[in-house]
Amino acid sequence: MTIGTQYLTHGERVEPRSVLGWATLVAGALVALFWAVYFSDAAALGQQDPLKAGFEAAFPLADLVFAGMLIATGVLFLMRRESAVFFLIAAASMSLYLGLLDVTFYARHGLYALTPDSLTEMAINALCVGGGVFGLRAAWQIWRVP
Repeated sequence: MTIGTQYLTHGERVEPRSVLGWATLVAGALVALFWAVYFSDAAALGQQDPLKAGFEAAFPLADLVFAGMLIATGVLFLMRRESAVFFLIAAASMSLYLGLLDVTFYARHGLYALTPDSLTEMAINALCVGGGVFGLRAAWQIWRVP
């Protein structure tokens, strides 16, 4: 997959950098939404389990920086700034790291059961790890293609 200009079937152009811009803006908003839901107790996201709650308590600052990096990446891509690639590398690396940290913790403590909480956590982990890998690959391809 190259991140050059792609074409739809009817000749309309899709600029991959714009797609990356909007995708990272949405991802940043979703990270912020997660914490809004978590702190408002609008959904049960493991707060009842002291082990999970203690682990999650370590993440708000890291996720705030992560969300900020995602939003900055999106804005920079939409503004057509070359620095967007640097921010994409940083955001993708953070995503991969935070996702792998979660996977390691949940797997080590046997917390991946088929419950709504754990299914939500698995989806978040898959998005973080998959998004991190995709973001790093996209950044590499953009950097390599003039």
